[in-house]
Amino acid sequence: MRRLPALDVARGLAIVLVVLHHAVLHLDAAQLLAPWWRAVNGELVLLRMPLFFCVSGVLAASAATRSWVVLVRSRLVTLLWVFVLWSVVRFAVFRAVTPRFQPWEADSLVPLLLAPVRPTTGLWYLYALAVFTVAARVLGRRAGWLLVPAAVLSLAASELWVRAPFYVWHQMARCFVFFLLGWCLRELLLRWLGAVRAGPAAVCSAVGAVALVAHGAGWLRVPGAASALSVLAVVCGLAFAALLTLLPGASGVVRACGWLGRRTLPVYLVHELVVGVGTSAVVALGAGDGGRPGWLPPVWAVLAVLVSLGVHAVAVRAGAGWLYSAPAVLAERVGAALGTAGRVVRAGGGGRGARGTP
Repeated sequence: MRRLPALDVARGLAIVLVVLHHAVLHLDAAQLLAPWWRAVNGELVLLRMPLFFCVSGVLAASAATRSWVVLVRSRLVTLLWVFVLWSVVRFAVFRAVTPRFQPWEADSLVPLLLAPVRPTTGLWYLYALAVFTVAARVLGRRAGWLLVPAAVLSLAASELWVRAPFYVWHQMARCFVFFLLGWCLRELLLRWLGAVRAGPAAVCSAVGAVALVAHGAGWLRVPGAASALSVLAVVCGLAFAALLTLLPGASGVVRACGWLGRRTLPVYLVHELVVGVGTSAVVALGAGDGGRPGWLPPVWAVLAVLVSLGVHAVAVRAGAGWLYSAPAVLAERVGAALGTAGRVVRAGGGGRGARGTP
């Protein structure tokens, strides 16, 4: 698959927005947040996860050509491994170190034990990505049939016409359509990102920014506007990433965002721990009594990204890469078990399923 620089830049920008979101939440809980950041963060919800899932759908679309054994061994085992492992780590850290500002996922052991079937953790993106990938892979070329129903579901969830019993399920209902857009329109998006020029990309980026500001100002508060703006924001976010790659003066930013876009997992797993522990330390030391500076959320986000990448580098050098990827022996055994199960099913079915075998 072609790996366009703009795709990595878009993913890097998306993970930065995710980190900024959690920085805002923790600082707000500690009463260290400038009030206007709540409005900014509220508008970025239209871009943050939709863009992340759309890019993830583009990158995951190659799974359509893989056998089930290869898909499980190379992707799904690692997603579920790190989801379960880091859910335990988060529970321990937030419960022991940040009791004043712990996320609600650490209130008791029950959410942790039910995480594999009823995720309530801040790592829900990994869970959703595994579920979305399996669903799209099962459907194969028919995945496009789900675009309209998924769009309707996303609209209903965004407008709160339907309410899932748990936050994560609600967010999955809202975001599935964006993953499908990336999965089903992969080639179209890649061609567009590779062909777009600076002028149209700049205009598109400006339109997206103006639309988000207008929505934040209350000028576009009509039913369905948020969902339509999310689609527009994703397109404009991709256009902005492409624009950065076309501007000679932005080469440093492009390299940094692209490099980060290829390393989103270590940041995603660790950043909220950094933000939570850091915020708790600031409060405990009384260092936050000086006010609520507006520059604090972005500084907190940059610090969280750098520390997360540093922790990953140290872990890999110390031989603890299993914190970020399923042990090879586990992936092999799961893949072998799946292959054996497939052969048993084929044997029981008299070979009728040969065309769809793992």
